[in-house]
Amino acid sequence: MSRLVPLVAVLVVACTQAPFSSPDIKEPARADVLVQVGNASVDPAVARVKEGGNVAWTNDSDFMALVSFPGTDASQLECKELRPNFVKNGNTLESLPFQAGAVRVTLPCALKKGRYPYIIKLFDSAASMDNPKFTLSAEIDAE
Repeated sequence: MSRLVPLVAVLVVACTQAPFSSPDIKEPARADVLVQVGNASVDPAVARVKEGGNVAWTNDSDFMALVSFPGTDASQLECKELRPNFVKNGNTLESLPFQAGAVRVTLPCALKKGRYPYIIKLFDSAASMDNPKFTLSAEIDAE
């Protein structure tokens, strides 16, 4: 018992000194970035992509997902044909709803340098698209 007390004391001190969050490590920009959508998370929250690079999303949540660039005109993104994954809805560029699974939804736009904030709406069915269960915010940083 006497040897256990110092061991517990060392563990207590070590645990209080350890950081509880990981440092903000800046990932290098990549030519292609895959963003994973979870039930309440987007990984990476800031997708760092090289200018002209590609961004795609996979839905690993229990919901249908829709990626939306509110107020972003498609001409700002140098987009090719938006279909089959994206449409322009007024002044908003958005994906068609996609379910969880192996399907990747790829942004068909060559990205210029800049920051592109977007949201992901998670909903139960197409009928509830206007009333999402969750709305997640994320960003693309093209360098």
